Amino acid sequence: MSKVPITLKLKFSQLNQAKVKLFGEMTQENTRLANWLLTIPLPERRKLTTAKVETSLMSALANQTIRHTTSVVGKQVKQYKSLPPEINKQNWSLHKVGETYSLSFPTIKGIKRVPVEVASRHWQPILDRLLISDPLIDKGSAKLIEHRHQWYAYISVTMEVPQLQTINRIGCDRGQNNLAVVAPAKGFGKFFSGKEVKHRRRYFQKRRQSLQLAKKFRALKKWDKRERRWMESVNHKISKRIVRFAQYLNADVVVEDLAGCRDTMKQRNKNRADSGESRHSWAYYSLEQKLDYKLALKGLRIIKRPAPYTSKSCSTCGSLGERKGHHFNCPNGHYHNADLNAARNLSRWDGFCCSLDLKRDAAVMASSGLENGLLGTTLNLMKGILPSGEYL
Repeated sequence: MSKVPITLKLKFSQLNQAKVKLFGEMTQENTRLANWLLTIPLPERRKLTTAKVETSLMSALANQTIRHTTSVVGKQVKQYKSLPPEINKQNWSLHKVGETYSLSFPTIKGIKRVPVEVASRHWQPILDRLLISDPLIDKGSAKLIEHRHQWYAYISVTMEVPQLQTINRIGCDRGQNNLAVVAPAKGFGKFFSGKEVKHRRRYFQKRRQSLQLAKKFRALKKWDKRERRWMESVNHKISKRIVRFAQYLNADVVVEDLAGCRDTMKQRNKNRADSGESRHSWAYYSLEQKLDYKLALKGLRIIKRPAPYTSKSCSTCGSLGERKGHHFNCPNGHYHNADLNAARNLSRWDGFCCSLDLKRDAAVMASSGLENGLLGTTLNLMKGILPSGEYL
């Protein structure tokens, strides 16, 4: 069993002006209390209880604010601009009457029960399991957050999902020309083109530059958020299709470990200035995060492997080849699409490569005693050295 935390975003429905004003007052008071707590030294702050603070919030809300300001995150904050009220799991409850769900929680004026809307059809089964106190799902805290003049309840839950026993793996090569290419060791793969993303990135960049010249900084901030939401949506769609492909093959997904790639990969200044080509606008980690939790919900895993040589090795014979754009040519006459070739190499990394660390210093590699040291061979450099000719 694996534990998967997720957050449900439930919109409050049928809110009258009184409740909207109430939620706003709760947020203001919670922010004021948090900022006052930050003025108190940490050792004394840890000893505080609701009996020692003056606030109109109910004790359940005030206690949670005290805990937040003494947490690892809270200790690093100097001042809160806005801190949404948070209710711990013991003090909020879910109800259902007919087809309508509602939440009850403490406020400034006692405990209120407010109807909520379920935007996603995938969340309704989770809410139904919470209602019957399913032991495989554990509810966490709830936050009241205002977004675009609408109020939402952000509910965190942790689900226990059975881990599937899989022997298959598919590789997922991420890039900018193709946002993702997934493929098993043999057979067909799926391509997710990045052409439209590059076009839209340049469009957002051009608009952003004009807003900067006009010094419309508020509009610029909204424009940046719009671009971020659009890219998040693209990654959600891609990750959903990759997970569906992994389910079809009953396979885990292997990805390259791209941590710090923006600092290690070379990039021309011309490409750096182009938002469509710049690696600093490449949302590869967002896609990885979405793949991680969506695979976990299906009982599958995401596996990270080192990035070196996945794009330079032939997935047919293992020789080092030449990559130019979308084309990969092997010295033994094999031709592959470059991204598909990398995805296939990732899918069989554990059975196709040697156990040596590909990131070791070149001097160490050269002193290994092999005729063609690691820099001159590929993922399967041990093939032909072993008497059986098998892969490690």
